Amino acid sequence: MYDVIVVGARCAGAPLAMLLARAGHRVALLDRASFPSDTMSTHFLWQRGAAQLQAWGLLGRLRARGCAPIREITFDVGPVRISGIRPAVAGTADTYCPRRTVLDALLAEAAEESGAELIEGIMVRDLLWSEGRVADVRSHPRESAESSLRARIVVGADGLHSTVARGSLPAPTGSIRHGRPSTTPTGVGSAIWARPSMPAPDS
Repeated sequence: MYDVIVVGARCAGAPLAMLLARAGHRVALLDRASFPSDTMSTHFLWQRGAAQLQAWGLLGRLRARGCAPIREITFDVGPVRISGIRPAVAGTADTYCPRRTVLDALLAEAAEESGAELIEGIMVRDLLWSEGRVADVRSHPRESAESSLRARIVVGADGLHSTVARGSLPAPTGSIRHGRPSTTPTGVGSAIWARPSMPAPDS
């Protein structure tokens, strides 16, 4: 049993899994893709994002993969042209424009190196509820039988059309529900189910 299952291993889920693993929690990080892989996205990191990578010890690794710093930006809208750069954040003055094939792979690797179990190429089919909270994630790996994973907390970091968010209507307390829900919220990027608190792992 895991402390946390994070569904979605890109730029939201992977850093969360990394930080939880660094704090000593047992984490499973799931994604339907295998890395490196692309996704539809902008690629620009402002100073705040770059500063966060620096704080995690990953900015130098990003640069080492060929992502050069950007030290001046020009906005050209015809009659008006503005050049410059925003103020530094936490000492980080440069911006970056990494492809998601580079950034996401780096973050997923960092999560795995920190102790999270990265499980790629796995589709989350539905959520299993017990006593009013999500207890299991039912999944279907490529070319393998369906299986389930159990955790005390399940986090959805799987995007705008999140499978986890679509399953966010809780079952009645004391019951166990499984199968895909038919009435669900839409347009939710992430969702978290948790007990009131999660104690620190045993040392």
